[in-house]
This record gives sequence, structure tokens and C-alpha cells, in this order.
Amino acid sequence: MRSLFDLLSRFAQTLLFWWVRIDNKPAKIDLEPLKQARTVVYVLEQQSTADALVLDRQCRKLGLPTLNHRLTLNGLEKRRPLIAVHGRPSVLRRRRSGITPVLAQLLNHLSEHPDEDILLVPVALYWGRGPRKSNSLVKALLSSNWNLIGRFQKLLTILFNGRNTFFELNEPISLRRLAEDEPEATVAARKVARVLRIHFRRVRTAVIGPDLSHRRVLISQLLNTEAVRKAIAQHAASKNISLEKAQKLAAKHATDIAADVSYNVIRFLDLILSWLWNRIYNGVEVSGIEPVRELARDHAIVYVPCHRSHMDYLLLSYSLYYQGLNVPHIAAGENLNMPVVGSILRRGGAFFIRRRFGGDKLYTAVFNEYMHSVFSRGYPVEYFIEGGRSRTGRMRHPATGTLAMTVRSHLRDNVRPVIFIPVYIGYEKVLESRSYLGELRGKEKKKENLFDLVKTVRRLKNYGHVYLNFGQPMALNDLLDQHNPDWRNHQYSAEDKPGWLVPFVDNLARQVCIRINQAAALNPVNLVALTLLATSHRAIDGALLRKQLTLLGTLQQQHPYSAHITLPDGNADDWIDYALAMGALRHIPQKLGDLYGYDSQNAVLMAYYRNNIQHLYALPALIAALLGQGQGIDETVLKEGVKLIYPYVRTELFLDISAETAADSVPLWLNCLAEQQLIFRDGERWFAADQGSANRLQLELLAAIMLPTLERYLLTLAVLIRLGSAKASTKELENQSQQMAQRLSVLNGLDAPEFFDKDLFKYFIQTLKQQGVISVNADSCIVFDDRLPRVVRASDQVVPAEVLYTIMQVTGLGETKTIDQPALIERKA
Repeated sequence: MRSLFDLLSRFAQTLLFWWVRIDNKPAKIDLEPLKQARTVVYVLEQQSTADALVLDRQCRKLGLPTLNHRLTLNGLEKRRPLIAVHGRPSVLRRRRSGITPVLAQLLNHLSEHPDEDILLVPVALYWGRGPRKSNSLVKALLSSNWNLIGRFQKLLTILFNGRNTFFELNEPISLRRLAEDEPEATVAARKVARVLRIHFRRVRTAVIGPDLSHRRVLISQLLNTEAVRKAIAQHAASKNISLEKAQKLAAKHATDIAADVSYNVIRFLDLILSWLWNRIYNGVEVSGIEPVRELARDHAIVYVPCHRSHMDYLLLSYSLYYQGLNVPHIAAGENLNMPVVGSILRRGGAFFIRRRFGGDKLYTAVFNEYMHSVFSRGYPVEYFIEGGRSRTGRMRHPATGTLAMTVRSHLRDNVRPVIFIPVYIGYEKVLESRSYLGELRGKEKKKENLFDLVKTVRRLKNYGHVYLNFGQPMALNDLLDQHNPDWRNHQYSAEDKPGWLVPFVDNLARQVCIRINQAAALNPVNLVALTLLATSHRAIDGALLRKQLTLLGTLQQQHPYSAHITLPDGNADDWIDYALAMGALRHIPQKLGDLYGYDSQNAVLMAYYRNNIQHLYALPALIAALLGQGQGIDETVLKEGVKLIYPYVRTELFLDISAETAADSVPLWLNCLAEQQLIFRDGERWFAADQGSANRLQLELLAAIMLPTLERYLLTLAVLIRLGSAKASTKELENQSQQMAQRLSVLNGLDAPEFFDKDLFKYFIQTLKQQGVISVNADSCIVFDDRLPRVVRASDQVVPAEVLYTIMQVTGLGETKTIDQPALIERKA
């Protein structure tokens, strides 16, 4: 009889899998303990024949005990190794006794056999992964979240959602360990049942997400909150309009903002994006997702990626979906709310935000309450910490508005802990790279429109790999405890802005940027760009290119920037071949040896990818620059030089360690560079390798990674000295420094618009203030003392003489007596 039942089950299983499709990803748990365990019992959330058939099929594929095996335990010999947390009414019995009696029997067996254990294996299985949505009965019937599903409803679910089925084995649970504190079997069984229910609730929240209230209901509730009602009344009074008109405006703001998640649209986007990624990318590489999957079960997740392209929105949501995580609500710029496209994005999880609120208190109140409703309902959220896309490839300084709203929402309701997940998104080819180049050269940013989007999609071609690296998570509660241990003892309202909030958010934003940079992805394109753009003429001998690429790889292998960075497979030859295939490198055959290089246009584009990873080599490059002029330097002096310069580099590139820690690591880097034979020690001084040797060239190429940055700093100081103390405002210094940098780049033949990016000067000047090097007087003019001229005079130890000479001439400082001009000319000669 049993064999007949098994045969029928196999036949039904075959029929079922003519239609059902499961993404057969590798198991995320170690299967060996399950294969070796004496007794394994699988646990489904709901009793279902179809679910059992899917489970049995997957167990066969994974080489695990199947459901055809019967338990060998006393009293359970005829029972399959399967239990369900929620029973299902049958034709004969309207109610099932549930999971507790079976658990009690299993626990009784363990009490009689103290040397045995039973592994419970929770199985997450969702047909279509569709969240509940209260306004659609049909969608609810077909949803994996339907708790009281019957046989006919299950059939519809399989027909409509069977080709999009999620299956995952969760970590096995030791039944003995789970019940060891409770000697009474019946009580212990109820405890285990409760633990399993909580487990499945957490898994469901992570994979499917919380229930979706209807958008109109959410907006109605939002408009009735105290903060919004107060803002409506204030707006009506200030604008001298009726209360009804102000209410309609608030409702319009809410409608313009709110997402309208549709799982059908998400599945449609899944099909479209699968086609799109296969058309334009060689693959999407995901790293560091496992901790996120665990945290998503009982935390409110906030994804904070860097922003490099419009593709970021789609790539991250698509990857999370395929990793078995819920698609987040995404803060998108109002510029993307275009006809057709905006509607699709909104149904895919996007909510729209103005770039600037412009003092509109009504809009601010509505948006704050919308954000609070999203967080309090437990939805995962995604927003870009930089605000807009980076045009230079560097991490932009953060926009803190949305981050502040997140913190304020959590202060009002901190039941569910918030976790920030930094995400590094790296491209081997950015879709918008040429438009970024135009904007950096002064062209006005073109407004997005549907026609341009269609044209862009038509000309898409090979854009290489994309890298999604998830960085070290950040728990908001822990950060608040460190900053203000007393925060839990206060009740906060929607209007409250405690005095400690602004510095806390500013520091939090910076830490997020640092964590994103810690998860950077090295790839052949950005490594080649880092090397080629360090050369003076954007060309290099093939042998030297291979040596330098090997050096860059070795530095990160021996002393990785962080545990979250990823390195490319293969060796230098493989990377060169790949860059050539991607059109990111030009091969110039020569009888005396192959050359590689960039033309002028490609060199500018490659600067973007160089800037993606410049921060990973900032400290060794700075040390190399301090060593590279050949005069030799004492280790103590070298450390002081690092302490002097590093704070500015750290601020600009969002580096993780302090200036003191950087200085303390100088001996480690000196030994590392000595092992590579780039430097040597003679007595108490360190010297660069001999002039004209390949090792000396490698050291100079390493130093050149930071030289443009150091040149920009020196240029700004020279301009300030030329203007004079108490003679110019911060804005004047920014403008003149940018103009001088643009002039310097033309004189040096450096076609690199990112060299004179105005924001870089702005933040350098801010850091000068923070470090106490300059101050601003009552007339808003910059004041400095004689330390600045001394710094400029000492810069010839770091910056090549010809560069220093050019800076002096461009700024006009060479015409003054502030700098020892004859000595400088002599050194140049």
C-alpha cells in the first residue's frame, strides 16, 4: 500500500513540475549535517500536498532524505518526516489538531533516548511571493500570503504563480536544544510550536514583506495625522486660502509621493529586466548578501547605496528579488516621475521626492509622515545617501535630509530596530558616462524624458559586469546609544528636533559613505584605468603595465583596505585582455615591445572608473609620494607628513581610519613597499629605488594616484596666499581656485574636468577650517598665518618640481617673494 502511495506521489510530482518552475540556486545552508543526521523532520508553514511534492522533489535534487522515508521512532513509524505549523481542514474533519501533539511525541522519544537528537528543518516555500493587498480579492486569493487557503484556491495559486515559486531550506534547529529548559513534553511542544511560528513570520517578512495596505487607505491615514492636520491649518492661514483647498493640496502632495506597489508589475519588470541585463551586461556579481538575509527577518532594513547610474534603482531591486528578499520602497527623484515610466516605477516600489523642499512646510510634513508610515509598517526602504548621481565616479558628500527623517521616525517609534545596509554599486561601463563628461565641462543637465529613454535602450550594447557589494551593516540603536545614551528615556513627536540630532545625522551620513567605500569592487577596467591615468602621456609599456597591475593586486591581497572589498579573478594578463575586449584599452603593437594606451577622449572617460577605487590606494600612494622625489626621508618625518596631509584626503575620499592610525601604519607600508623592491632603507632614512629602474617607475606610478589631489590642494593654498590674509571670502577662494585649476589642466594638457570640480575645492576649504589652519573673521574673509607659506615651500618634497613651478606661475605666486623662487627655478632646471 505504501509503495502504491509513493508511486502515485511521484506521478503527481511529475505532473506538477511540468508547470512549476523553481530557481535552483545553490543551497544557502550546509547540507552535510542533514545528510548525516539520524532523524530529520521537515517543517512547512502550511499543510499542503503541493508544497510537500515540491519539497520532496528538491530533497531528491539535493541528495537529502526524502518524504518517502518514514520515521523510525516509537509510535511514529508510519509517519512521513514532515510536519506543518498550520493545519488544514479536511472533508471529514473541519479542524486538525495541529503541530503540538506530533512535537510532544518527538520530545517523548528524545526523553527516552538521551543520546539522540532530531533536526527540524524549516522550509520556506512561497508561490509567487505576492504580498497581501487588501483592495483585490483575486490577488489575495493568488497570494502566497493567504493563510486560510483552500484546495481550489491553491490550484489557482499554482496555475497563476507556479512558474515563480520561491523555495529555501532554512538553518536546521536542534529539537533537544530548543526544549532542554522545559522538562514537561506538552509545555515544551507548545514552546517549540511558538518558536516555529515566529520563525516563519520573520522569514515571510524578509521574503515577501509586510501586508500592503491600499494606497488610498494609507494616504487617508497620513492626512489625518496630527502633524499633517497642523501643517494644513498653518498653510491655509499663511496663504489665506480655505482649509478645504489646503487639504486638497496636501492630498495631491501625498498622491505624488506615495508608492503603489503592484506585485504583477514587479513580475513584469522581472521579465523585462532579465532580458535587459542579458542584453547589456555580462553578469551581476553579488557579494555580502548573507548577513542581510538574516537581519531582514526581524529588522527594518534601510539600503543606502552609492549612486552611479539610473540603473542603480533597477539593479538593486532586481538582485534583492532574486536573492529571496523583499523589494524595497525606493526614494526616487521627482525628475523620474515621467509619463508611463513614473507609473511603472511607482508600482515597482518607487516613491518620489523633490530635490529641494524650498521651505514648503506642508510638503515637508506630508513627506515626513509618509516616511514614518513606511518605516512603522516594516517596509524595507532604499535611498541614495549622495542624493544625486556621482558625475566624477567619487563618492559625493552626503545629502542628509532623508537620513534625518529616518532617525526622527525611529525616535517616534523604535519598536522595530533599524539596520542601515551600505551598498557599493560598481560598473565596468556606466550608461551615462558621456553625459556626465558633458556636465563636468559645463553643459546643462538635460531633463529626462521618455523619448530619450527609448533611444538609449535601442543603442545598448556590452557594458561588462556590474558589482553589488553589501557592506558592514549599521544598527541605528547601537549608534544612538553611543551618541546619546539617554535617548530611550524621552518621548519624541513629529515636530521634535533635539539639539544633538544634526551632528548625529552628519556623523551617521559620513559613516555610511565610509562603509560604502569599504565594500568597493576592483575589476580589470578600473585597475587598468588607475594605472594608465598615472602615466604622463596615457601610454605605457606592456611589461610595465603587467608589473603595475600585479603590484596593485598584491597590495590589496596582502593588506586589504577592508574585509568587504572584492578582487577580480585571474592575473594581470587576463585583466589586460578583458580591458581590450571591453574597449577600455588600446593596444599599440611595436617591434620593441607592445604598448598600451588611451586616446584623449577615452582617457577622460576612464577617469570615472579610476575614481571609483582611488580611495583604496590613497594611503600607500601618499606614502609613495612622500618618498618619491629621491632625497630620502626619515620615518618620523614621513609619519608627520602623513599626519599633516591625510586628514584632507580622508575627508575628500571618505577613508575609514584616522590620521593617527594612518601614521601608525606607515612602518607596515614601508616594509610592504620594500618587499616589492620599490624602496630601500639606508641607515635611518628610506629612499626610492634607483632613478631609471622599473621599480622606481612603479613607485612613481603608485604616487601618481594621489598627485592630482595633492596638486589641487597646493593650488588652493597658493591662490589663498596670493589673495592674502583677510582679503577674500570663502566663495571667492572657491571660484578662483576652480578657474586656476581649469587653466592648469589646459597648460599641462590634462583633459580631466573632474580635476576642477568645484565641490572638491569647497570641501577642502571646509576641512582647512575644521583643522584650524584658516578661520573666517567678522567680515567673512579668510584669515591665515605664516604656516601656509611654509607648507607651500615644503611641498617640493611631494609634488614634482615642474608641477610646483607651473602652479606658482599660474597663480601668480611665483612673481611674489613669498616663495623661494630662485631655488625653485634651480630645482626645475
